[in-house]
Amino acid sequence: MKSILFGLLFLISIWACEPESAYISKDCVYVATVEDLTGLDGCGYLFKLENGDYLEPVWRWGFCGTPPLPEGATEDSLWNFNYKAGQRVRLGFEPANDVGSICMKGKPVIITCLEIIDEAPVE
Repeated sequence: MKSILFGLLFLISIWACEPESAYISKDCVYVATVEDLTGLDGCGYLFKLENGDYLEPVWRWGFCGTPPLPEGATEDSLWNFNYKAGQRVRLGFEPANDVGSICMKGKPVIITCLEIIDEAPVE
């Protein structure tokens, strides 16, 4: 009886594991909406994908804005991007596995491509 329960528990635990997507595109293929989660502890603006997943954008050049800027910083997709809640964008990203976050809502990513689809609705 114990071996049957152990086998059943083992099978359930294997099926419960959901592997991450094998391929994430760096091209602008994902549609997302900008959401203002500044009221949530440790969060700011996040991108909400159409499948409901949240992405926390990380600026790969660090957080200090004092000159001189690192080479390539002004070509970054997030350079001069103004976050507006409700704004719809098309983006590409890569996981930022070496970055930690206290937001706990989304996964940290480096945005590789960013295009505005619709501006935020006027309130």
